[in-house]
Amino acid sequence: MMDKKQPRADYLMQNKISYLILLLLLYTPTSFAEKWSMDFCKSVSAETNINLPMLVDSVTELRNTFCLPGQDGPTFNYNYVVAESISSIPDSQRDIVKRSWCTTPELLDMLNSLSGVGFSYYRDNGDFVGKFSFSQKNCN
Repeated sequence: MMDKKQPRADYLMQNKISYLILLLLLYTPTSFAEKWSMDFCKSVSAETNINLPMLVDSVTELRNTFCLPGQDGPTFNYNYVVAESISSIPDSQRDIVKRSWCTTPELLDMLNSLSGVGFSYYRDNGDFVGKFSFSQKNCN
């Protein structure tokens, strides 16, 4: 599926964040002034999934997105498949993703409209690698 060689983490995160922002901007309105309904979340997810799977970088593929009900509205989730050489999701990656969501205006706007976002990582054979999630409340 992907090259087993692991490139620099900073370069990988820039690519992941760029693709994420591109996907979101293509399939969602420019402003999310109010909370998303579950139906709206599902429609955004369905539109995003039309173009998936998509290689995010040399070791990561975005397979699908989905919505789950949350306390303050839906949670938007991303399922990734990573190279066999990836055994865990480093804290630094979690921090970079959270910082991007908390500081990029379009992503923060989306985050404010959701209960949260979740990221799950698996190997191609289905083995679970790791997950993390956060909400606007986690932005400082």
